[in-house]
Amino acid sequence: MTQKEAIEYAINLAKKANENEIRPNPFVGAVVLDHQGQLIGEGYHQKLGGPHAEVNAIEQALEKTADLSQATMYVSLEPCSHFGKTPPCVDLIIQHKIKKVVIASLDPNPKVASVAKLIEHGIEVEVVDDVSATLLNDRFFTNQLKNRPHYILKLASTIDGKIADYAKNSQWISNAASRQFVHDHLRANVDAIMTSYKTVIQDQASLTIRNTAGAIKEINVLIIDKNLELLEKQYENLPIFYPRSITKIIFITANPPSIQLQENMECIIGTFNEQGLVFSSISEKLLELGYYKILTEAGSQLNSSMIQQNIADELYWFIAPAILNDLNGLPMLGLDAIRGLDKKVQLSLIETKLIDQDVLLHYRFN
Repeated sequence: MTQKEAIEYAINLAKKANENEIRPNPFVGAVVLDHQGQLIGEGYHQKLGGPHAEVNAIEQALEKTADLSQATMYVSLEPCSHFGKTPPCVDLIIQHKIKKVVIASLDPNPKVASVAKLIEHGIEVEVVDDVSATLLNDRFFTNQLKNRPHYILKLASTIDGKIADYAKNSQWISNAASRQFVHDHLRANVDAIMTSYKTVIQDQASLTIRNTAGAIKEINVLIIDKNLELLEKQYENLPIFYPRSITKIIFITANPPSIQLQENMECIIGTFNEQGLVFSSISEKLLELGYYKILTEAGSQLNSSMIQQNIADELYWFIAPAILNDLNGLPMLGLDAIRGLDKKVQLSLIETKLIDQDVLLHYRFN
């Protein structure tokens, strides 16, 4: 097995994990090759609090040989060097005197300093800075480097960029298969859905996860509602207020509530300006509550605000094969400001997908 093949193998192993089982930890895969380049051990991080990828790979290698002093480990992310829920993986590598460690991407966590420690103990280290390994852990890198949740925007529009007609009718622009994709691949793999109180009212939204068999699952919801208007009596029967057993509705508001909230409701106090919520004012609190990855499903104002504040990380854009051809239709994006081309926001295309007749474009923000 070549170095390139070993790195790809480790990355593909890492992808086997269910992110909901490992968050906030990253995806990690590891392989151990003997001196002839033969695979003797492999593993990936499967569950938060469980063994790390390196541990699983070393344990499997030890079943074949007790001497790993001529072996090379390939790992998709720099091994941990600090005590968390498990002991440092770097200590295990040193204990078994593995000859060389090839690292596909460095860990952004400032607590991790494995490279120096490995070299100090006479272990050869090579860092290859593999783009695929970095992209795999976009969410983890966002959490660590920006100290905030990883935000995903979801948009569904006509070809001419409309998300609703002149009367704000939006159901349904995308097809049934695209909507199921949102449930199966987006909602099911985040910690919460973020929206605005206006969207909740307009769409009569429940914001649950519905699997392909039609079963409904709860998910946490973050509602931006500066003045807690959604708590007015006239809205008490909205679908969003269905009985919850394990999830919460978190209101992001400017002031503490004047009434006692239900058990499944909380408030986060944020800073608001003329453009709306200042996202940096709530980032630390959201991470503290365990919201590491958030899907935003809202209107053009909230989406545009997140992009303007450089807070959006990914975009899933579903384009329906239809043209509204009406200036009065609601655009998917747009600030009430004059902006030249020098202010454009650059994105990188990750994937294109045809879902029945809808086109899905998946981007990351640069």
